[in-house]
Amino acid sequence: MKFIKGSIISKIIISLIVATTVPFIISNYLSYQITGKAIKRQLVELNQNSMSITMSELQSYFHDLSLLGLTYFSDPELVRLLSEKDPQTPAESVYIAQRLEKIYANYSEIGAVSYKSALTNKQFNIRDHYNSIVTIPDFKNREMSYAHTELKQPFQVTHNNREPRLRVNKPFIDVFTREVIGFTTFDIKPLQIRKMLTSLTTSEQGPVYLFIGNNLELLYTTADERDSTEPALSQTTYPETIQKTGEAWQAELNQRLHTSQLLTDKGELQTPEGSYVYLSKTNENGAIMTIVRFIPLSFINQARTSALGKTVSIQVISIIFVSILAAFISYYMLRRIKIILRHIKKLQMGNFQLQRMPVPTTPDELDLLEIRLHEMAGELDELWNKQYRHQLELSQARLKMLQAQINPHFFYNTLQSIGTLAIKSKAYDVSDRLAEFAALFRYSMDIENEDVSLEEEIEHLQHYMVLQQGRYKQKLQFELDCPDEARYIPIPKMTLQPLVENSIIHGLERGNGQIHIIVSVVLTKCSLLIKVIDNGKGFTDQQIEQIKVGYNEQVIVSERRGIGLSNVLKRLMLYYGNEFNWSISSSPFKKTIVALSLPVESSRGIQEDEVIDRR
Repeated sequence: MKFIKGSIISKIIISLIVATTVPFIISNYLSYQITGKAIKRQLVELNQNSMSITMSELQSYFHDLSLLGLTYFSDPELVRLLSEKDPQTPAESVYIAQRLEKIYANYSEIGAVSYKSALTNKQFNIRDHYNSIVTIPDFKNREMSYAHTELKQPFQVTHNNREPRLRVNKPFIDVFTREVIGFTTFDIKPLQIRKMLTSLTTSEQGPVYLFIGNNLELLYTTADERDSTEPALSQTTYPETIQKTGEAWQAELNQRLHTSQLLTDKGELQTPEGSYVYLSKTNENGAIMTIVRFIPLSFINQARTSALGKTVSIQVISIIFVSILAAFISYYMLRRIKIILRHIKKLQMGNFQLQRMPVPTTPDELDLLEIRLHEMAGELDELWNKQYRHQLELSQARLKMLQAQINPHFFYNTLQSIGTLAIKSKAYDVSDRLAEFAALFRYSMDIENEDVSLEEEIEHLQHYMVLQQGRYKQKLQFELDCPDEARYIPIPKMTLQPLVENSIIHGLERGNGQIHIIVSVVLTKCSLLIKVIDNGKGFTDQQIEQIKVGYNEQVIVSERRGIGLSNVLKRLMLYYGNEFNWSISSSPFKKTIVALSLPVESSRGIQEDEVIDRR
């Protein structure tokens, strides 16, 4: 919780995840329900269409079976023998049996075939080795007895060893008198029916049922061939009618079909286990066939769960992508905000020289904020410089006031009188030192000129070095290398002497007791390069970094070491601005270099005669 409160990234990511997850959950629930209904509707329509095709094939097959009785008329001799009222001779009976065998020879699924003459009550049986003979009752006045009225149905379901058979009953009618002269019945094993119904069967869905007649007698079901726990008719119920099976859906189906007056009826029965899709059709002979297909609820759930799983997978990938994108955007924004915060911290520490990033062609809000921050830093830098110069001028004014309170001529006269006494006493060294000190004092007390030529600065440095070498003797060695053309370049007053004094104090007095100082001046077309080189104690990396920080933050370093150097660098920066550059490199007791690069402007040049006149 503490991490969430303190992190903008976590807040953005969690907010986006919640904002995307909640709609996904709601949409998934609605999609699960809608998809289930849509899948169920599509399955019902698809199965009804498939059952319609299969129903057409079944009707065509049943029609072909029904027409077998009419093929008797293709043999006139057979028709003559069957139309005789006198009993047939043995030879005629053999002929009739052979002709019947030939007619049914192409149908291997047909078992016993029985024909009984309504004229002679004589019954002819073929293929009686295959099934038990169907006993056809005697005709009275060419009508069967009431007890066998079921034979008047064109198709009915019978059983042989508890296996269902389709029985086809076909009367043989005289074409002239339209009277029944005989009756044919035969049983069919549902081999072809199985092939037709197998096309409706899949491994995922439930069994298929085929019912015959008004009482929905079960002829065939694929449930017998499936190791399935789906609802199916028990084999013990085959001889029974639908009302005796105890299946609620069958009773409801029976009720619907008896209520409907349509030749073709189709629909769906809802049960807790799934849906029963049915198609019932009555052919031209009045035979009713009903196909029922069971669609398990688990199959529907599996289908919509599969669809939901794919949707959820896509949504999970979307959530991960959104999270990564949110993290990237948050990191990108926070990185820029942290940069702005670092700039603000630099401003608080007094460093107004901020690193300006390239402005994009189409800046956003953070770009505008950073631009305004840099503009504010520039204005603060200008105001700070004005304030700093104001304080510097105020300090110089106070110094001038102190200097004005002391009469310089009093010091000059005093030093001159002491020098005269030294000469009278033949202390020439003392007189020389007093002369150097007087020149040094006169240069320092000159408050009228802020800019001097490099020549004047070098003379002042030489006076200072004469006094220091008189003090340290052989411990202090000094060299100066300056081209003549550079001696007339104007520079701020008191530039060289503080640097050399810094080398003596920190390199000699706090070093190993000896030092060699070299002041090198190089004049280029655009700059004046001044180097102060010594072999003293030098600077550590931490001290150099401290000087850089103080310079960048535009504050003077408060430590004792480096105060003179920092003041010189600060004055030169205020004097020259961004055109001034400097560097420090140090190898303790070997070589330390303080380099200053001052811009050279021709308009600020001082002619040699002007310098001479000033002197």
